[in-house]
Amino acid sequence: MSEQNVNLILKQEESTEEEVVVSFSAIIRKLKKYFVIWFLVAIIVGGLIAGVSVFFRTTSITPVHAIVSFTHKGIENGKNPDGTDFDANTLKSPEIIENALRACDRELNLLEPVRRGIEIEGIIPENAYQRMRTYQNIYESASSGQLAAAQAMLDVSWVSTQYSITFKYKDTGLTRSDAVQILNAMLDAYRDYYFEKFGYNEAFGNSLASMNYNDYDYAQAVDMFRIELKKMSRYVNELATDDTTRFRSTDTGYTFADLKEAISSVQTLDLDLISSYLNVNNISKNKERLQTYYEYRIENLELEQQTNKEALAAVENAFESYEKDQVIIFSDSVANTETTVSSEEYDKLINRRIAAQADLSETNQNIAYYKQRLATLKKNASSGTGKAERIEKDLAKLKEKIDELNDLVNRTADDYFRNVSLSDSYNILVPATSEVATTIKSGISKSIVPIFGIEAVLLVAYLAVAFIQALVEETRKRNKLHAAAAEEETAEKTDEKPEKENKKK
Repeated sequence: MSEQNVNLILKQEESTEEEVVVSFSAIIRKLKKYFVIWFLVAIIVGGLIAGVSVFFRTTSITPVHAIVSFTHKGIENGKNPDGTDFDANTLKSPEIIENALRACDRELNLLEPVRRGIEIEGIIPENAYQRMRTYQNIYESASSGQLAAAQAMLDVSWVSTQYSITFKYKDTGLTRSDAVQILNAMLDAYRDYYFEKFGYNEAFGNSLASMNYNDYDYAQAVDMFRIELKKMSRYVNELATDDTTRFRSTDTGYTFADLKEAISSVQTLDLDLISSYLNVNNISKNKERLQTYYEYRIENLELEQQTNKEALAAVENAFESYEKDQVIIFSDSVANTETTVSSEEYDKLINRRIAAQADLSETNQNIAYYKQRLATLKKNASSGTGKAERIEKDLAKLKEKIDELNDLVNRTADDYFRNVSLSDSYNILVPATSEVATTIKSGISKSIVPIFGIEAVLLVAYLAVAFIQALVEETRKRNKLHAAAAEEETAEKTDEKPEKENKKK
């Protein structure tokens, strides 16, 4: 029985030694003990990382950045406002860089180094990226029967509307502040280019500025003014049609309706008066030469008339043979509903027919006009120099009025495009900057990720040390308790032996 009791105690001690026990109170005590040390180390390490990041951001030649966005109609399909293909690299075209360098009073030999240092990258939103990735996964896992549908899904593409512009100026010899100044000047130069290019003012221009009407006969000068006024009137009509706000320019004080009235007044009160006076009095610098001009114009217009007739006939045939798409809606009733849907091609044919008819009508009017002038020229004798001097004065005044109108139209249109039509089409979301506060903020933001990583490691180490120390402490306490219990048990056994021996005796 004594040996069995000894074996049982040894087994109990063995199982107890294999147990690993640590209390929450012990862990909390160790966490409190090492908290100050961990907190100070975390603060010091985080500060060191942020300081190193800010140091390198402020002392090294790091690139400067800017972000721009486009919101005009068609940009989602990769198109410019005029329907041409959009190219973000126009932002660093030689024309833009040259204008920026001139604005910053820099040498033009920097143009090529600056151009090589500019990088433009489209920004794709995360949801669009995930959607395209999903479509790609579907395509890769599609079976042969589903391949066509999966391929159609892959046709979905994304055109960036925001672009990040990076200027790596290390090889240009510029300082950071100079690089920031040039990059911002480029963004401003592109704004001017954008409004001139897609505001259509540059395309409208002023053809009279490059031509001297005094080099031509009076009747030819009148034709030049008439063509210019027609172009101007057509341009203003297009802007008035596009304008739904009845825009009034703060620069000129005119609306497009006001400009239409002003152009019409010059056409009827000035140009027509000069033209009628010219025809009635048969005024010309060279009658024979002017007659040849009229005959040439009539011949060309008759050829143009035939071309217009053929174009109109072709459009009419296409229009008559075109069938709009039909949709049949089935229902439970006796008769099914049949309807047509709008068609973009059908609408284009209508616009082409209207344009062809307008061209033919204008050509017919011009033919009749020149024939009437030719008949008058052949019938009447030329007038004297007095009336010719009056015509020259009237033409000079008319030229001044047309130049003034041209300036008003361009300034009003430019104001309209900048503040209404294209006001939000091009935006500088984040300009380049060299401010110390911004640089420090950028350095700190760059250090956030490594700081979190190292702080996480320190936190794990802090918890691990507290746990291990608590475990060691608890183990030591348990070992002491076990040792004390073993000593007491040994002492008891030692005391029991003499008692048993005495009993046996």
